[in-house]
Amino acid sequence: MKSFIATLIATAAVAAIGIAPATAQTNKDAHKTAMDKAKADYRVAKDKCDAMSGHAEDVCEDEAKLARAKAELDATTKFDNTGNNVRKARDNVIDAEYELADEKCDSLKGDAEDKCEAQAKSTRDAARDANKAK
Repeated sequence: MKSFIATLIATAAVAAIGIAPATAQTNKDAHKTAMDKAKADYRVAKDKCDAMSGHAEDVCEDEAKLARAKAELDATTKFDNTGNNVRKARDNVIDAEYELADEKCDSLKGDAEDKCEAQAKSTRDAARDANKAK
């Protein structure tokens, strides 16, 4: 009876070890698929922006970059959830949010534009500091 239980435990241990690499590979494949989708969605959105011109095109492109950064963060959080990778993905979102806010500030003039840009920088810096603390 003891040898039967020992055999069951050994079999379970071997099975568990064999499952871990398969799970890691699945996560790696799922991560790559999600990142490829984010890239493809970005290209489609950017192509739509190319039909625009001037400031509207710039804002549209920054919105597309932000959507891509958020999709990549989501993929990284789900499938490659290590501290450094998630932190880098969050930094990309923070930078994309800043670029979009800064671009939107360009539609303003004078003091309003300066205040808008200062607020965008302040928000970005606070978000970066919070991200470093995580």
